[in-house]
Amino acid sequence: MWRLARRYGALAYWNVSEALLRAVGRRRPYAILKLDLAGTVTEEPIEQRLFGLPQRSPGDHFSLATLLRWARDDPQLRAVLIRCGELRAGWAKIQELRRGLVGLRDAGKFVCVCLTQAGLPEYLLASAAQQVVLAPAGTLDIAGLSSEVTFIAGALQKLGIEAELVQMGKYKSAAETFTRSDMSEPHREMVESLVHDLYEQIVEAVASGRGMDPAQIRALLDAGPFVAREAERARLVDALLYEDQAEERLQARYGDAAVIEQRDYFSRRRRRVRREVLRSGRGTVGVLHVTGTVKMGESIPGPDGASACGLTSLARDLKELRERKDINAIVLRVSSPGGSGLASDLMWHEVARTRERKPVVVSFGDVAASGGYYVGVAGKPVIAEGATITGSIGVLAGKALLRGLYDRVGVTKQIVTRGRHAALYSHYLPLGEEERQHLRVEAEHFYAEFIDRVVAGRQLSHASVEAVAEGRVWTGRQAWTRGLVDHLGGLERALDEAKALAGFAPSDWIAVERYPKPRRFWKLSFNLSPPTSRLTVIAPWLQFLGTQRVWAIMPFHFRFF
Repeated sequence: MWRLARRYGALAYWNVSEALLRAVGRRRPYAILKLDLAGTVTEEPIEQRLFGLPQRSPGDHFSLATLLRWARDDPQLRAVLIRCGELRAGWAKIQELRRGLVGLRDAGKFVCVCLTQAGLPEYLLASAAQQVVLAPAGTLDIAGLSSEVTFIAGALQKLGIEAELVQMGKYKSAAETFTRSDMSEPHREMVESLVHDLYEQIVEAVASGRGMDPAQIRALLDAGPFVAREAERARLVDALLYEDQAEERLQARYGDAAVIEQRDYFSRRRRRVRREVLRSGRGTVGVLHVTGTVKMGESIPGPDGASACGLTSLARDLKELRERKDINAIVLRVSSPGGSGLASDLMWHEVARTRERKPVVVSFGDVAASGGYYVGVAGKPVIAEGATITGSIGVLAGKALLRGLYDRVGVTKQIVTRGRHAALYSHYLPLGEEERQHLRVEAEHFYAEFIDRVVAGRQLSHASVEAVAEGRVWTGRQAWTRGLVDHLGGLERALDEAKALAGFAPSDWIAVERYPKPRRFWKLSFNLSPPTSRLTVIAPWLQFLGTQRVWAIMPFHFRFF
């Protein structure tokens, strides 16, 4: 069994005996656990600042997944009541959290999920429960799945900006965001395939959870959205109840059983088990998060879409992990669309160096594509959720030509050079044919290196890798059938694999330390958040790539509904 505790500002993970659980339970009897699953579910704990001091939020994915397993293995718990509000999480995170609810059911716990106004993500999660209740005035906003792809070529043209880009791979369509107003045929083919596979995964999961035929679920999604009475008639929910009514019924079901809130439950386990782990722990697994855009320099913390993983920070953490004698294995948790090609390769090298010293298991989150996938293939095994967005083995190179913008605002430049191609990357001068050829050669070289890394890491032939490359993005399930990942699963599967590779028995309990560690006081920025623009919301990696020539970045920004 896995348990969670605080250790020197990090999270710890362990196995604990049934006897210990009973001993912990004697403090205050309980039988029903009340959980909240709502809001933004981040990969890393968000450092909130209170008087300049870091305070880590407990609502990150690792903590929630661990808490669900914790509840699953607790013999005292008989039921779990989940208040599920609006979830801002990717499909891969939702799949792992849903698997946690299925685990509760399989362990004999009764799971009830309370919804007020649910979209498809919340309903997918809730469909794992034995009972789904919806507020009488609530709605079930489920109507299928769609994806929006944004094109800004027209806006750039009005500003006098021209994108001069070279892409390696017909599906490497990041350039299209800046050069087209619609999808190319390969781009559309790829998006259609992704949406279809994700849709089918959702249909299959909901059908299984609700005990219905997949064809029925497809028909219901076509008929949505639903008001509460319609949802009940369609058997999408089991009852129309307010949360307090659902809680009262659940308590009555188990003889007025006592309810424990999530915070109290977490705190109770943490205090007791921490002492046991620190006294008797056999070993430690390190979990290192690679979150956000891949870049040179130091990492930039923040929400997943606005964060960045810097080479300098990653290399420092990997050095500590491979040199610490008490760290027996490492889980590299990758949730990144890629970024700088150079930084991706250097990170790959650091992971490969670490794997020579101890096992490195790779777990893909919502997105592990292009440079994110590049870094991940240095580890073994590679594990992804069925809904993970991954692959995108391709390269983009080029620059933005700002001459038109400068002319509009009355700015002129004069450039003095020595060397025929000295102004190759000037934002003021357009690329000539020779310069474009130089850029293409550089992109081709990096693309060949990318292919070689995948061939070596995945132990595939060049032909098989080239067949799934050209910048094409895959779901985790599609990637698994093509040999790009080893297993389907989440952090739980990755930690079990790391534990086995480190030589521990399934019944052994171990600690887990998470990296990056909280920053020290004098390293904190007192700016609560960096300024953002609409452009960086559409493509958050833009703010980090101004000095890079070759980019290994996912070809477009996904928005699924």
